[in-house]
Amino acid sequence: MPLRLNLKPHEKVIIGNSVIENGQKSASFVIHNKATILREKDIMTEEKANTPAKRIYFVVQLMYMAGGIEESKEHHSTFFVLTNQFLKACPTPEAVVLISEMGMNVLNENFYAALKCCKDLMEYEKGILDGDTTGMDE
Repeated sequence: MPLRLNLKPHEKVIIGNSVIENGQKSASFVIHNKATILREKDIMTEEKANTPAKRIYFVVQLMYMAGGIEESKEHHSTFFVLTNQFLKACPTPEAVVLISEMGMNVLNENFYAALKCCKDLMEYEKGILDGDTTGMDE
């Protein structure tokens, strides 16, 4: 199934190993084959990875952009170290569920789904850092 991307003016997207920046007008195009794609809003830079959950997201992003399980293996040990550290610091049921789901997606080579789980983990972490002791939003 083709993927249609609609880009805002000057929005960036990574397709494969290429960073593409849209021009001054909105643009729409269709991708007909399987490719690694990240929109600008989903890209985490190393400099912005300044919390434990964001560092996990950054490593999962590197795995996703590597393109496959063999290419991503160099990041697996870092992923498991970071997730273990997170769970030691925050051993809540919510964190365990999110990290378990993320780990299963990594092991199943479903890196984009792992990124989605990590976004949930970042939201959960933000709530904790902001003093929200009720856990994840219902």
